[in-house]
Amino acid sequence: MSRRHPLLAAILAVVWLLPACTTTPQANFYTLDTGDRVPPGAPSQLIVAIGPVDLPQYLDRPHIVSRTGGNRLRVDEFNRWAGSLEEDVTRVLTRRVGDRLGTLRVYGYPSRVVVDTDYRVAIDVRVFEGALGGEVVLETSWAVLDDRAGRVVQTRQVSYRGVAQGDGYDAYAAALSALLGQLGDDLAAVIGGLPRPGG
Repeated sequence: MSRRHPLLAAILAVVWLLPACTTTPQANFYTLDTGDRVPPGAPSQLIVAIGPVDLPQYLDRPHIVSRTGGNRLRVDEFNRWAGSLEEDVTRVLTRRVGDRLGTLRVYGYPSRVVVDTDYRVAIDVRVFEGALGGEVVLETSWAVLDDRAGRVVQTRQVSYRGVAQGDGYDAYAAALSALLGQLGDDLAAVIGGLPRPGG
């Protein structure tokens, strides 16, 4: 009987140590960022909404997607967006356009803020990914709508390319953010040249 106790103790020790050996790696969470605040242009009196922003289904997930070559994608289980990627893109563009226009009256669409907007920008994102440590791409088409008249006043198809300054996901998120910054600058330039409807 006394021989069973050391054996039982050894089994319990192995069972207790087993979870420590099979611990799941910790997940990392990332957001997109507008980077440093940019100098505004002439203050705008326009009220603008950014959205809806449509993303391809393969990107519309918590896991960060990158390209490993050709038609092959990596969907990383342990590196994820901190929230909705669609909402993050909208947030970054809203802030960037607002900074460039020198106004706080730029809102995401749809918004809980009830306000009559002058113009709204609908954005269709076709490509928003790239290779870790390599090239990243943003391809999109967008339309500026006169919300008061219910008509389209401007449409464009654009493509932006950049290079991640590092091999990790921090550099990857920063490179994607920089592409959104370029898109936001272009949107602000177009919107800033439009007249105030009815003004």
